Amino acid sequence: MDTAQVLHRALQLANAGSIDALVDLYRAAIRHFGFSHFILTGLPTHGQRFETLVLERYWPEDWMSHYVSRDYIKRDPVALASVVHSRPFTWKEAWARASASGSSGDRVMMEAADAGLKDGVCVPIPVRNARSGCISLAGEGPITEVDVLQPVNVLSLTFASRLQLLVDHERRPEGLKLSQREREVLTWVAEGKTAWEISRILGISDSTVNKHIAGAMRKTGAVTRTQAVAKAMTAMEIAG
Repeated sequence: MDTAQVLHRALQLANAGSIDALVDLYRAAIRHFGFSHFILTGLPTHGQRFETLVLERYWPEDWMSHYVSRDYIKRDPVALASVVHSRPFTWKEAWARASASGSSGDRVMMEAADAGLKDGVCVPIPVRNARSGCISLAGEGPITEVDVLQPVNVLSLTFASRLQLLVDHERRPEGLKLSQREREVLTWVAEGKTAWEISRILGISDSTVNKHIAGAMRKTGAVTRTQAVAKAMTAMEIAG
């Protein structure tokens, strides 16, 4: 992807009219560099929980649950490096620095690779209500694109800026206003169905199911799917 193409993609991101459209555009852009997953999050200080600071993600659910349950944010070489760096860096760089300093991050990185996140890049980004933040991008294979950091930095900064504006717009005081599909998906989540099961019921892909769940979580301000269901029930968006 040359400079003109990167700028064209960035302009598309800056003009995205909805969060779903923005996420789709960003995922398409980063796929060019071999990245299939991303997470945009703030980094916690004392008393903050990591999972409450996540703004958007397309991240393996099993790995996310495992990462949170093990409190890996405190040992993750990439997360720790993003606190002290202002420029983008590769996961390999962060891991090498951590290993050289005697850090205990090897297990985090090896388990991430086992979960399909084998290589990546991190872009430090300011995030509200957090001391710092970042977008971490990952792929299922090694990074092969030469000079990947600069274009990914431009795309990620544009994505994060537009996302935070759109999130502010969605969180209107007059109500949750879930879409019909978001209500349908949450109703099945309340029944204990997995994303795969819901996708079969509704005739859509499981990634689309997860997208609707993420949208409902944003609108309700929920941290978990269960909390999104509870808030939607309280607001009478879905039946209790």
